[in-house]
Amino acid sequence: MASILAIETSTAACSVALSVGESIFSRYSEEPRSHTRLIMAMVDAVLVEAGITVAMLDSIAVTVGPGSFTGLRIGFATAQGLAFGAQLPVIPVSTLQVMAQTYKRKYCDNDQTQGLVMPLLDARMGEFNCGGYQLDRDGQYKSAIDDQLLGTDTAQALIERLNPQVIVGDAMALIDAAGLQHSYQSLYPDALDLLEIALVKQARNEAVDIGSVELVYLRGTDAWKKHTRLRAV
Repeated sequence: MASILAIETSTAACSVALSVGESIFSRYSEEPRSHTRLIMAMVDAVLVEAGITVAMLDSIAVTVGPGSFTGLRIGFATAQGLAFGAQLPVIPVSTLQVMAQTYKRKYCDNDQTQGLVMPLLDARMGEFNCGGYQLDRDGQYKSAIDDQLLGTDTAQALIERLNPQVIVGDAMALIDAAGLQHSYQSLYPDALDLLEIALVKQARNEAVDIGSVELVYLRGTDAWKKHTRLRAV
């Protein structure tokens, strides 16, 4: 098994996970607006527990969005600094894919019978980051539709058209506004599940140079003076 450090800071939760051989080390916290203070302490803690240094890693995995602008930048900056310093490749992963994988680990009893999982993140201003994921033969959730930013009415129409088995994430504002009756599970993405995805990607030689990675905001916003189009990750 490859040695990979996974960093996840795209929502109100902050987490890291580390694989070394057959061993997994992790830290997780739900302390909003504390990511800057927590993230490097978490990284240091799992490295010390595993008895390795950053230079001994094979790669670093990081969620690249969608999600909180500030949270994404904190995680990416951390991964960027470590990757540049140790000349390591990175594995960028969609936040929504990690959320689907988190749902699978925490709540699925029978992986092979699961239908479409729709991760949603409240992007505020009446908009929601939406995705649709289904299990593949490797037991990994793969994208069935593009991650996208939708208004309340459009998101409701998409849910009604796709009829997902479950909606996961941060979607109560949409469910309340639209009166949706679908199964719903509140959750945040976890670096443990980012790590699981990254291990498969590492085995497929899908790690890339940090310089080629861009954050996926989905929303073109005047506040950031930047419009970033969704890319495959």
